Amino acid sequence: MPFCRRAGAEGGIRLMMSIFVQLILFLIALAIICLASMWYTRMLVDKMVFAKHRDLEAITSTGDIPQAWSEHYVRRMIRLRETGKEDQLGRVHRAARKSYLRRLARLSEYVRRTRFVENEETRKHALRSLHKLDREWRTSANEPFPR
Repeated sequence: MPFCRRAGAEGGIRLMMSIFVQLILFLIALAIICLASMWYTRMLVDKMVFAKHRDLEAITSTGDIPQAWSEHYVRRMIRLRETGKEDQLGRVHRAARKSYLRRLARLSEYVRRTRFVENEETRKHALRSLHKLDREWRTSANEPFPR
């Protein structure tokens, strides 16, 4: 009989070790999921809030379209000039202008509604800068870039 008790005890230890290993694996997986969700949330907040504030800062400090907005179109125009397809530049200019005006309108709406602006004077200054740039782009229909 002593042999059976010992085999039962060893089986119990194995069972407990198996449960312990599964518990540790579960906690590791949970930690990985938490870290991934924190990273994803940070990325979303950066895209939804901080990017708008970076764009707004660039507009108010330079009075021009942020470089992040124009990089894509500038690369396309350079590529068209290098390949000799200058007849298609007008289409790219119109697409860029349309995109800039749409982004300016969205950014103006964001500035009007957000609570992340320091005070009303800052809000008014930012809106004036946005409206000025919007007017420049709307009145420069025939020019590729207003400045």
